[in-house]
Amino acid sequence: MPEDLPDAHRRLLDELRRLKGRHGWTFAQLARKTGYSATSWHRYLSGRAMPPWEAVDALGPLAAQEHSRLLALWEVAATAVARQPAPGRTGLPARAAKTAAPAATGAAPRPGSRTTALGGLLGTALLLASLLALLSPWDGGSRPASRVPAPHGAPPGAPEWPWPLQTATGTPAGAPCLGDGCRGRDPYRIGCDRGSVSVHALRADHRTLTLWYSPLCRAVWADVVPGAGTSGLTVSADGRAVTAPVGDARTGMLGATPGRAKGSVDLLDRQLGVSARTSWVVDQ
Repeated sequence: MPEDLPDAHRRLLDELRRLKGRHGWTFAQLARKTGYSATSWHRYLSGRAMPPWEAVDALGPLAAQEHSRLLALWEVAATAVARQPAPGRTGLPARAAKTAAPAATGAAPRPGSRTTALGGLLGTALLLASLLALLSPWDGGSRPASRVPAPHGAPPGAPEWPWPLQTATGTPAGAPCLGDGCRGRDPYRIGCDRGSVSVHALRADHRTLTLWYSPLCRAVWADVVPGAGTSGLTVSADGRAVTAPVGDARTGMLGATPGRAKGSVDLLDRQLGVSARTSWVVDQ
């Protein structure tokens, strides 16, 4: 992959490459499965182009199983790619650059020219406003001053751009949240999945229940694949718990160490569970 890929784009590609390898798909098979050419998939998985959501969603039964995670990863990656400056851009809008030109050459207004003086003040104000807009980060917690339609390749019905993905600041080591400050938040949307580890996984009744831990955010969560037909998907530790809505494939996060956490999910007539040291299947 290119070295300058945003981390979010790289995480999406890592996931897509992992899924391709797990199923043993060739590029030709991906092309037949999705309607996007083998050349396009080669460009997507090499990081030379951002895959549109339709291409990812067209993975069929796989997308049905891991749809919500792939969508979250795609949204964050698309946001990061959209925020990257285009090659060769100076960072100044064309109008601001033109306004800045006279000041750069040292040109002075003619003495006594009120119109020229006002124009210079207006140009300076426009330049300062442009620079402030470029230098002021958007923290995701408030509506940006300017929004545009969702980019090409976004899922149908996507909101205006950029999407209001939540981020947080002021936590150590670049973590978007820390410990129980992450409680209930989606690890894939805010980036806590970076460097995450599988604590324990259980495969039973055609399901895979996994307990995950993020060393970056010091939080745990549980997921089950597929999520359809399940209920009570829960991650818990020390008397605290986060439970996903019925049919969801993963919980929000809970601040805990992996050794003290448990994940469980209810099927029609039994419960599956995992912890760092054990797993269980209990008839109900």
